[in-house]
Formats: sequence, structure tokens, C-alpha cells
Amino acid sequence: MPEQKVGRETVLDAALGLLRERGETALSARSVAQRAGCSVQPIYSLFGDMGELVRQLYGHARAWVAAYNREHEYDGCNAFESNGLSHLRLAREERPLFHFLYLSPHMEATGFEGVYESVVIDGVQQCIEELGRLSPEAARELYLDMIVFVHGMAAMLATGAQFSDEELHARMDRAFKGFVAMARA
Repeated sequence: MPEQKVGRETVLDAALGLLRERGETALSARSVAQRAGCSVQPIYSLFGDMGELVRQLYGHARAWVAAYNREHEYDGCNAFESNGLSHLRLAREERPLFHFLYLSPHMEATGFEGVYESVVIDGVQQCIEELGRLSPEAARELYLDMIVFVHGMAAMLATGAQFSDEELHARMDRAFKGFVAMARA
């Protein structure tokens, strides 16, 4: 068998580019191959089939979002706010990618604990502990509540809602204060 000239990363990057531009429905062996500058043969030899390519693309896209979040980790007043703002920005600016990652069966969410573990960012829970003067357990619960709340707003943005940054920030702040009050009660 001749040596592959197109590697796994090249194919995944090509698929990610298509996904970000046109959504999951744009993904076919032919379209990915064209973007990667190869025939369809490397796609099948590297991944077996398009289903496996899409499964691996999910992890590749998650890694891209992790890098995106790191680029925006200082956009808010603290790590917690930056995390929420980054999720909202992703929903607004990267709609097809957001749909693929968070509004499709690919996420495979089977419970809130799994959701928490799949999106938690280092340092955010500690930030919540400090901001709310909460125990680690209470901060973890508040973080999960905020993940669910902010994701709801993000889903609305990803489907075309037109909220201003000020409105989004005010809602996040209000929810945080409410969740802190509940945690302290």
C-alpha cells in the first residue's frame, strides 16, 4: 500500500472548515476530500467510513473550542464570566459548529453530571467559590446551574435570536446572584 500523503489532521481540519462554514450537512467524503486536496481514498483508509470521520471530528471540534475558550479567557471580569461570554460568542459567531457540538445527538448527554464533566473549565469553579463565598460543593452546583442557564441563551443565539451583549450580560449577572442566594439559603 502506498504511503498516505494526506494525514488524519489534514482531513479533520478540512472537515472542521466545512463544518464551520456550512454545517454538518455539507460533510461528504467528496467535499472533505476536495477541501483536503486529495481523493476520497485517504478518508476511507484513515477513518473507515464517514460515520467514524464525524465521530472523530466531534473530538477535533471540541479541541478547537477549548483553544477558542483559552483565547477568550480574559474577556470578562473573571474566569467565570469569561467562560459564559465565550459560550455565548461561540453560539453567535460559529452557529454551524455550535449546532454540531451542542444541539445535536453527537454530544451524547446522558445526564447533568456528564454535561458538567464535558464542559467544565479549570479554575472556574474556584472562581465561583471566591465570588459567592461558597463551599466547593455549592460552587459546583452553581456552576452547573449557570451552564444550563447560559446554554439556554446560547441556543437561542444559535437559532437566530438577536440579544445585545448588554442584555446577555445582565441576564447572566442576575442568574448568578439568584443562584448564589439560593445556595446560601
